[in-house]
Amino acid sequence: MAKKEFTGVQITLPECRLSYPVLFEPKMNDLKGKTEWGVTMLFSKKTDISKLKQAMVLAAKNEFGSDVDLKTLDMRRIQDGDKPTTTGKERGAECEGTYVVKAATRLKQPGLVDDQLQKILDPTEIYSGVYAHVNVTVKAYGQPNRGVTIYLNHVQKTKDGEPFAGGPKIEDVFTEMQVDPSEVATDGAKDASMDGMFG
Repeated sequence: MAKKEFTGVQITLPECRLSYPVLFEPKMNDLKGKTEWGVTMLFSKKTDISKLKQAMVLAAKNEFGSDVDLKTLDMRRIQDGDKPTTTGKERGAECEGTYVVKAATRLKQPGLVDDQLQKILDPTEIYSGVYAHVNVTVKAYGQPNRGVTIYLNHVQKTKDGEPFAGGPKIEDVFTEMQVDPSEVATDGAKDASMDGMFG
C-alpha cells in the first residue's frame, strides 16, 4: 500500500507579537488533555496575512480535492481580536486591533532562534509581547470532523516589545522619593538617643 502524499503547506508568517508563548517546556492543554508547545500570534490588522488564508485553502484542496466545498470545513483559525472568543470570553487589551492565530505541536520542541539565527536558551528572552516570525505547517484533517489546523514548527524572535499586562508597570507604582535633608539631619546627642533603633 502506497504511503499517502503529505498534504500540508509550510509557511513563514509575517511579523507578529507572541502571547502566552509555550516554547521551552510543554504544558497541558486542558481542552485536548495532552501536553503541547504553542503560541498565540497577534497580527496587526494592517498586516497582510493573505498568504496564510491561501495556505489554508491550498491545504484543504490538497487533502480533499480541488472541488472541495470550503464552506463545509472548519476554517476558523483566524480570529478577530476585537470580538470575544468563540466561547464568549472577553479578550485582553493586547488583542485590540489584531487578528489572533494559534499554533501548537505535540511532536517536538519548536526551534527557537534570534534575528541572527542563534539558538535562544534563556526563557526570559521570550515573553508575551515579544515580536517574532513564526514558521507553521497548515494541514487539513478529516477526523472527527473536517477542517484545517495550524501546527507550530519554529519561532524567530525579531525584536523586544513592551510586555503585555501582567501587573502594574514599575514606574506606575513607585515615584521618585523627595527627601528634605533637614528632616533627617542628626547631631551627636540625637544620635546617642537613637542607638539601637535601626538594628
